[in-house]
Amino acid sequence: MAKDEKITVKLTRKQVAPRNLAAKSLQASQFQPKVEDDPKAYTRRQKHKRDPLLGIDETEDGPV
Repeated sequence: MAKDEKITVKLTRKQVAPRNLAAKSLQASQFQPKVEDDPKAYTRRQKHKRDPLLGIDETEDGPV
């Protein structure tokens, strides 16, 4: 090795910045704004009525 030669080390993994704990804590649900539906907003009417009994699990004895 000569004195002019630089020693380099290959990186085997991607360098990661330290986690920002303050930003992570601000993502908690208590800091998120509460979103409510606008009662005056336009809603598209359904073309077909949904059968309310379609989603109920029934056994031979009757509804559960």
